[in-house]
Amino acid sequence: MADATKQPAGPGFRWQPNRGILLFTLLFLPVTLSLGFWQLDRAEEKRALAAEFQGREVAAKVNLDDLETTGGDHQYRRVTATGRFDPDHAILLDNRVRQGRPGYEVVVPFQLAASGRWLLVNRGWIGAAASRDQLPAVVEVPGDVTLSGYLYQSPGEPFTLGAEQWRERWPQVLQNLDIPGVATLLEVELSPWTLRLDASSPGALAVGWEVINVQPEKHTAYAVQWFALAAALVVLALFANSNLGALVRRRS
Repeated sequence: MADATKQPAGPGFRWQPNRGILLFTLLFLPVTLSLGFWQLDRAEEKRALAAEFQGREVAAKVNLDDLETTGGDHQYRRVTATGRFDPDHAILLDNRVRQGRPGYEVVVPFQLAASGRWLLVNRGWIGAAASRDQLPAVVEVPGDVTLSGYLYQSPGEPFTLGAEQWRERWPQVLQNLDIPGVATLLEVELSPWTLRLDASSPGALAVGWEVINVQPEKHTAYAVQWFALAAALVVLALFANSNLGALVRRRS
């Protein structure tokens, strides 16, 4: 005999399409997944960049006169360079903030003694004066000197709000370093690489540059957030397009 006290089984899982939620999910789920994988790729790129810098940081220094800088990968390569600064044609890179204080990076043309080639040397950071109309006084480095540091080239086109405004007199004040523009003004051929000085090098100001502006761990955290949002979209779509919510409440 059948048990009269046994309750009949409730309805099972049913799919109840909600077109609005489905469309929303189909539109934004690929976006969130793509952004998550993009952040993972960025994290891997930053790890590779850090490894490259650390590897070349411990490598032996190369005499810049012996290095062909018109081609090849010389990013972060440590070098020495003997020659003379051209202090009459300095460049101040504006809006460089360190520890909350505004300032400039001082970039000066430098001619190698042996080959006569020219390159731009980033001497480091200097604080801005109280008034924007007053440029900081930069101590010159006279005579032949031997510098040490590493080569650097911007990995892409710098972001700018407009064309650089060239001054009629030096020093030039630029938002980003325009090597071709400086070469045209000086009427010399400049290396595409700049030399960032070591702290112990003659002419060094406040040096030390961030090799990685965002750490790999932060990119990974961003990826987790995007993947969590993707999972939330899937759960939302599942509950909004079925009777799953009612089944969960009934079982509870």
